[in-house]
Amino acid sequence: MAFGVLPALLNPSTTGPMVREAQRHLAQWTLEPLCKLIAAEASAKLGGAVVIDVLRPLQAYDAGGKARAFGAMVGALAEAKAAGIDPGPILHMLDNQ
Repeated sequence: MAFGVLPALLNPSTTGPMVREAQRHLAQWTLEPLCKLIAAEASAKLGGAVVIDVLRPLQAYDAGGKARAFGAMVGALAEAKAAGIDPGPILHMLDNQ
């Protein structure tokens, strides 16, 4: 746990959904903050924008999961538009701009 690995990931009876959640947890709470620091330092030293993406590879791989995720994104964007919320940051996070 000291390095952001959920104990359930080390349990022999862990199933696929828990493995995916543990991977997402590790990427979002441990690796992404480190990657942002490394990218900022690399950008400063290399003189250009450096981006390290650890979250996009964790997206759903199955067609059903992608379809559900797409439906949820469309619904959320429609709700954001109805509420007058700028979808720009959301689209940027999804790498659709």
